[in-house]
Amino acid sequence: MAQVSIRNLVKDYGTMQVMHGVSFDVADGEFMALVGPSGCGKSTLLRMVAGLEDITDGTVEIDGKVVNDAAPKERDIAMVFQNYALYPHMSVAQNMGFSLRLRGGTKADIAKRVAEAGEILGLTPYLDRMPGQLSGGQRQRVAMGRAIVRQPSVFLFDEPLSNLDAALRVQMRAEIRNLHERLKSTSIFVTHDQVEAMTMADRIAVLRDGHLEQVGPPLDLYDRPANAFVAGFIGSPAMNILPGKASNGRVTLTDQVSVTADGQTDGPVQWGIRPEHLELVPTGTEGAIPATVTGLESTGNADFVSTKVDGLKLDALFNDRPKINRGDVISLRPRDGKSHLFDVNDGLRLS
Repeated sequence: MAQVSIRNLVKDYGTMQVMHGVSFDVADGEFMALVGPSGCGKSTLLRMVAGLEDITDGTVEIDGKVVNDAAPKERDIAMVFQNYALYPHMSVAQNMGFSLRLRGGTKADIAKRVAEAGEILGLTPYLDRMPGQLSGGQRQRVAMGRAIVRQPSVFLFDEPLSNLDAALRVQMRAEIRNLHERLKSTSIFVTHDQVEAMTMADRIAVLRDGHLEQVGPPLDLYDRPANAFVAGFIGSPAMNILPGKASNGRVTLTDQVSVTADGQTDGPVQWGIRPEHLELVPTGTEGAIPATVTGLESTGNADFVSTKVDGLKLDALFNDRPKINRGDVISLRPRDGKSHLFDVNDGLRLS
């Protein structure tokens, strides 16, 4: 396969700059996910790698070759789109082999590659069907098969699962990851769903407003977010981030509530704790925070509890389904070593 190197990538639309000097590498055979809120630039970045968007400044290298001025067909990439982009008047086999026909492939080679891709994706029984006769998941497999038959150096995925229902998304993300392992491919996967990124990627690049916020393995981003934005974006449910004042190893959140702080920072800070890192403890337990339950959602295997602490919102997640109700006053204790401190101005990690 190939390494992809992105160096100081800039994208302007007239006077508006939407990509601000983004740099990172995707190693040979790596599965990299690009995540961020809508409008952060992740799909624009992917299209710049694919050659579908012009590059204002910076470089894209594929397998050591700068491809800024190369046409998409010259970059040895294959792209899987959100909307499948299948030809409705062609069969599954014809859709999968269409790009090879355009490149002048022989009928025997095309048939062989389509058959191999069909076997990999479980599409062999459907090769003679039309796209309209397939389910959404099957159509997405066809779109993936069309990419596989080209045997590219790099696979690019632009939110390929967003049109599928929740159960099928879970199934398909496992299939895409298994496909990646089987092909040993280099893949860049754009998604707005950080759970997809956490479960599928070797590393994640987090974007915000055209800026790269952090790159790293999923659990590194989860355990040690570089700033408050990454802390709030990675993880579901999101991290609690509350304003406070640090002094002498503690953070004062309100006149009545203070918590132990990791680090020696003094002054205004943002204190963060993930909902699953709050313990439900008996009233009066040392270090506990009194909280009034304002909401309760159960998913069967866990309860998501919303509370108020002197007017501040604090969410908790419990896996043992404790018997609590709206309006109850409960005691929450942060787990030792699980809190985070961020700068109150730029949001950078302090602890």
